Amino acid sequence: MMEKVYEVQGMKCDGCVENVTERFQKVAGVTAVKVSLADKTATVTGTASKEDLAASLTGTHFQLG
Repeated sequence: MMEKVYEVQGMKCDGCVENVTERFQKVAGVTAVKVSLADKTATVTGTASKEDLAASLTGTHFQLG
């Protein structure tokens, strides 16, 4: 499994972390997600593409950097 770290723009609180985590967990190929508010990053394990992860944020104020 591959682990990648992505910058997530727009997170301001723990609720944002929960929202991003839940959205990423629903993406096909994701086996684990760890979102850090302090670092404004998401560490994603699995085979999901950056494009699929970004698409899961459609309709929110979050964006992948």
